[in-house]
Amino acid sequence: MYVNYLVCYDVSDSTRRKKFSDSLKELGLVPLQKSVFYGGLNPPEARSLEVLARKVLLDEEDRCLWFPCHLDINKVRACLGYRDFQYVEADGYLFL
Repeated sequence: MYVNYLVCYDVSDSTRRKKFSDSLKELGLVPLQKSVFYGGLNPPEARSLEVLARKVLLDEEDRCLWFPCHLDINKVRACLGYRDFQYVEADGYLFL
């Protein structure tokens, strides 16, 4: 079962920021802005997100929020700069 998450972060170091951003993309999250990601995670992926944040980011220097959130895509498209935004909800696993 997938739950949509919103992840927002402010990371001071470019190397840590890039590593974290790339890892969020690998989890299947979609960037809404440079430091804001959204997408469906299953329970193990959600746990991986927390482990990743605590491993890569520094509590003393960086900030990161992650929480379950459902965005109405039509409302997102009504906001500035998101007219053509596309998002496909996860519906299971793809086996190759």
